[in-house]
Amino acid sequence: MSRVILIGGNGFLGTALTSRLRAAGRDFVVASRSGTVPVDVAEGVPQALVADADAVVNLASILGRPRIDEGTYRAVNAEGARRVAEACAAAGVRRLVHVSTTGVLGPTGTTPLDESAPPRPETPYERTKLEGERAARAFARTVVLRPGHVYGPGDRHMLPFYRSIAKGTFRTIGGGRALWQPVHVDDVARAIELALDAPGTEGGIFHVAGSERLSLGAFAARIAAALGTTLRGPSIPTPLAWGLGGLLEALMLPFGSDPPLTRARVRTMTTHRVYAIERARASLGWAPRIGLDDGLAGTVAWCRAGGWA
Repeated sequence: MSRVILIGGNGFLGTALTSRLRAAGRDFVVASRSGTVPVDVAEGVPQALVADADAVVNLASILGRPRIDEGTYRAVNAEGARRVAEACAAAGVRRLVHVSTTGVLGPTGTTPLDESAPPRPETPYERTKLEGERAARAFARTVVLRPGHVYGPGDRHMLPFYRSIAKGTFRTIGGGRALWQPVHVDDVARAIELALDAPGTEGGIFHVAGSERLSLGAFAARIAAALGTTLRGPSIPTPLAWGLGGLLEALMLPFGSDPPLTRARVRTMTTHRVYAIERARASLGWAPRIGLDDGLAGTVAWCRAGGWA
């Protein structure tokens, strides 16, 4: 059985992927800052790491958060991706699966965008992820996957969102009308597994998003239902939220604290993010299988088991 190297494979998505590969009996190694093999893509990727690999999955990434400068994002999301691709090319790896993000397209409008849409990233995270996928595609055997908003058990990044809904403090912004397309982490892991072997997909880009496109307000209401509660309080007008986000940044960032609301978060919560997934269906044989309500039930159960909701 061919060996797969998972770079950055001990995070939220990587954990779901390793579970799938283990169940399939595949030989894999996790290489990350705290993985089986210690690797920091910001510092370098030893060619010896991938020398005996049949395939490599690059999951290494810094997610968008306050207090992170663009250079730090670039070191991992862009330069790290370049180093991985160069190591794969030098070692003659059969395939590199590079995990990017639909965020490289920026806001989409209400019409779902396909993979041919011109990228319009707005944030340092989105810009450096675009740089990273372009660097990865310099290796001709790369397959790029762009997951949308990934949710599911194990996602600590979104815990404040769930907690605020559980406590009744969550408020939509601008009426909560922005369209999102959440996809369960296990569905994304399955897409990566398929991309390892799907024939004729080298050089391709594939969107991996859920089957439902719904407003953020409706998404939050579905989470509230899974938690056994309802959304409370009025929506916050967008100009007010923007000003409040800026004020909280000014008051908290200098002291090393993450504000509960930032202008970047306001932008994310008020812009449409919807995507066409037909190419992944046709070329990878992939389609989302986990319905939103079932996925949220499992996510809420995980939150409660950890005492987080």
